[in-house]
Amino acid sequence: TLFPYFRSTPITTDRINTAFTSCGPAGTLNTVEKLTGVAVNYLVTVDFHGFKLLVNKLHGVYMDVDQRYLNTQDGPTGYATINLEPGYQKLDGQQALDYVRFRNTDADLYRNARQQLFLEALKDRMATSLSITRIPAVIGALKHNVEMARGGAGGAPGIKEILAYAGLAYHLGGGDLFRVTIPNLVD
Repeated sequence: TLFPYFRSTPITTDRINTAFTSCGPAGTLNTVEKLTGVAVNYLVTVDFHGFKLLVNKLHGVYMDVDQRYLNTQDGPTGYATINLEPGYQKLDGQQALDYVRFRNTDADLYRNARQQLFLEALKDRMATSLSITRIPAVIGALKHNVEMARGGAGGAPGIKEILAYAGLAYHLGGGDLFRVTIPNLVD
């Protein structure tokens, strides 16, 4: 085993995001905590299908696309295709997935920044377009496409806990989402 989840000191030089593949959600939480010293409360993973469904159930997410994103070559060893013009626009599920996954001409740092910007836009979209009548469709879209793990006590959170956090997220204002960086972490 290679990750600190199984040992007290890390013995790998691989990227931290490979922990999920090697030891699953609970192992990833423990790995991040051991390597960074930051306690993680929850890990929520949404697969690509659930991501696209969520965006589509919200009838798209508005983003200010910063530049032209174009790749027409797809293949087993290539990058995913994408064709987005710059400017403020509504992205459907596939376009949003292409945007947050784009890595053809830039580094992970830029991809991570795009993903954080998208999460802010998604939160704003949920605050403005998610009504009580649309909540069941959103839950249905995520039901079989989300995996959760809880830090500390371990295990998956219960339905009451999930609903409590969903209610909290629903009532947050557009400016209440904050990004936190971990000091001294390199890409």
